[in-house]
Parts: sequence; structure tokens; C-alpha cells
Amino acid sequence: MANFRKIGKVEIILMFLLLLYAITSYNPLATSCAVLTPFLLIKLLWKEDESPYLFVASLLQWLSITIKVFYSNFMGLEFQEVFENYKEIEKTYYVSLIGIISVALGIHIIIRRYAVEKEDYAEIALRYDSRRLVPLYLIVTILYPILLNNSYSMGGFQQPIAKLADFKWMIFFIFMMSTFFTKQYKLFFLITGLEVILSLTGFFSSFKDYFLVLFGGLTVIFSKKIKFKQIIPLAGLAITFFYMIVIWQYIKPEYRSYLNGGTISQNSIRTNSESLSKLQELVGNVNQSNIDAGFKQTIDRISYIDFFSATIDYVPRVVPHTHGRLWGDAVARVLQPRLFFPNKEIIDDSETTRKYSGMQVAGAESATSISLGYMTENYIDFGIPGMFVSLFIYGLIIGIAYKYVMTSSPDKLIGTAMTIPLFILIYMFESALNKLIGGLFMYLLIYELIRRFALKRFLQQIKI
Repeated sequence: MANFRKIGKVEIILMFLLLLYAITSYNPLATSCAVLTPFLLIKLLWKEDESPYLFVASLLQWLSITIKVFYSNFMGLEFQEVFENYKEIEKTYYVSLIGIISVALGIHIIIRRYAVEKEDYAEIALRYDSRRLVPLYLIVTILYPILLNNSYSMGGFQQPIAKLADFKWMIFFIFMMSTFFTKQYKLFFLITGLEVILSLTGFFSSFKDYFLVLFGGLTVIFSKKIKFKQIIPLAGLAITFFYMIVIWQYIKPEYRSYLNGGTISQNSIRTNSESLSKLQELVGNVNQSNIDAGFKQTIDRISYIDFFSATIDYVPRVVPHTHGRLWGDAVARVLQPRLFFPNKEIIDDSETTRKYSGMQVAGAESATSISLGYMTENYIDFGIPGMFVSLFIYGLIIGIAYKYVMTSSPDKLIGTAMTIPLFILIYMFESALNKLIGGLFMYLLIYELIRRFALKRFLQQIKI
């Protein structure tokens, strides 16, 4: 059996300081639960000789649950006061924390039963030539947005193509590890910086994924024990990331309206140079009051338990529990690929949200999709405490997928690289259950095809 990360001196000091903050805050119980949960998730999800991506995915969901606790403390308010007209918000908060722990327990049960080689990531990374990776990575970088943007017009091939495009992150991770361990930082940041800039020219910006994968990669590079001096670049990266999100959240409505020419479409009609010029103009006009507004919008966007709270108040008072129907639909969609079932009903997340929360949200008529999130859907199916069992089973499924990839890959660096698309799939609290289950199946299918027919040739190209 593999060991999981120990809580060292740095973590103990940090936990003590956070608990001191919690018990002196405006919401001592809620804040104490919030600050203790990540330390439990570390013990459940972060294996000693592996990357932290399972933990980071869980931590991002934890943030969606807890961010308004910290915001209410910052504003000097009771937690319930930062939510309007959500009677069940306090109950929802604690149920959500138990929910992510249930998922983490399911993952833990599976991943604790194997161990990877003890060899450091640095030793493995040095087997791969970063110079050979550059042209391959540039080709993938060019193809990635083309594949992703055109997948939506390819009917039954949309999901396979989109999932195949996500394996671009596999090459990104290998490239990152190789350049960092060979101290070619400038090369990596030059290429990645250009990619992040270009990602901002699309209707849906993916810049956050670069930051998240980089954050996990830096944690891998900083070895088994994180020291205080290593926290500084991680904190700096996190602050830069948050600041960019705040500005993006503020300018996004006007920028997207410019990209689609004021239509309802989610497609851009602008060239890259036009998009970047407009983006530069909008960012240049941002002032302190705009940043304050963007900060509040960002908090509201990250927090995702209001729909869950509305659903707990609505189900079963108005609409009964579905007793597994949503899970059944998610599995049935996997068994009925659109390629062979072209008339399969299209997923309408907003309609599901309206039906089970009673909230009137924008939908397809506004080119918008607002989901309840997988945890809320588990509640709709099974209620409390049944949802914790189904969430545990969902964790088992993630654990099985992760374990299979890590144990069937040539080495743990390649295995970790291959799990990045899984991380991209599971880290959002708002993801709908049917998209997660279908996405997991398609991820494993694409992984297996790559492993059997392309991986060996790819590694031969980049090995020293």
C-alpha cells in the first residue's frame, strides 16, 4: 500500500494560524470546518510519490463551497447574510463539505491499493528532450483550438474530438516538466505566455487551465516537502491568477458582446488581432471601482452552492426525489453514443436547473447553459443521506480511472501527464452528472487508443 502525504511542520503551523483566524472570525464554526477540510483532503488524495492533481481538483470544489464564508468574514457579516433568499444555505454548506469528503473517500479506497516507482519526477523528466518536444508541442498548440472550435459542428463526433483535444494537456505537462528540470524557464514561459494571450481571443477563455496545471506542476517540482520559501512562488501564482480572473469577470460581458457582434451566438466573428486590440482597450480602462465590482462578481461566480440551497428547499417539497433517474440517464447516455443515436435528446442544463430548483435561469434561448452541478443532482436522486453513498460511488469511479492510467502508463511522469485531462474534467463543482460520466468514459476510451497506438511512437520521438 502507498503512503499519503504527512502533515509536516509547515502544514501544522499553517493549520494553527488558520484555526486561530477561524475561531476569531464572524463565522467561527463554518470557518473552522472550511480551514480543516483541505488538510483532511491532503491525507485522502495526495499520494507521497505522485502529483497533487486529485487534491487540487477537490480543493477547487472546496473553494466553490467555502469562498463566501471567507468573503462574509472579510465583510464583517454573518454567513447567511451574503446570500439572498436562500433559506437552506447553512444546511447546504455543511452537506456540500460532507459531499466532497464522500467523493474523496471513494477515490482514496481505490488509489491506496497501489504504489508507483519511487524514482523522482526529475530523473524521469531528464530522459525526455525538451528540444524535441518544442516542435511537437507547437503543432499540438496550433491544432488544439482548431479541433476544439470545430468539434461542435461535427455531430456525434463532437465529444470524442473534444476529449482527444484535451490530451494536449498531456504534452503540455511533459513539456513543462522537461523545461523546468533542465532550467529552460524562458522557453517554457515564452511559449506558454503566448498561448495564454491567444486563449483570451476566444469566446471561452481557457487561461485558467494553464494556471491550474502549472500550479500542480510547480508543486511536483518542489518535491515531497514544501518549504516556506517555496510557498512564495505558489502564492504569487495564485494571486496573479485570481487578479486576472477578477479583471476578466468584469470585462467579460462587454468583451464577449464585441466578439460575437452583439448576437446571441457563442462564436467569435473577430480576428485575433481585433480581439486582442479590444481586450487591451478594455483592460486599460479598468479602474479601482471596476476591480471592486469584478471582485464581487468573481466571488459570486466561484461560489456555487446557491442552486444547491434552492434545490434542497424545492425538492421534495414541490418536486419529488427522482430515485436514481439522473444517474440512470447519465449511464444511458454512455451506452447510446450520439454517433449511433443521432436523435438522442440534447442535454439542456438550464431546463434541469429550472425544474428542480424553481429558479428561472437563462437557457438555450440566450445561448446559455446553467447546470445545478453533480452534487445537487445526487441530492435530487437520493436525498440526504443517500447522496453521500452515490457520491462515494462516484469517487470510486474516478479512483478506478486514475489508478488504471497511473498503473498502465510507461512511468509515473507519463501517467501523471495522462491524468491531466481527467483533472480538467472533474475539478468544477458545477459540472453536470451526465457530462461527467460520459466524459469519464470517453476519456478512458481516448486514453486507451493513445496508449495502444500512438504513445510508444511519441515517446520514441522525444526520448534522449
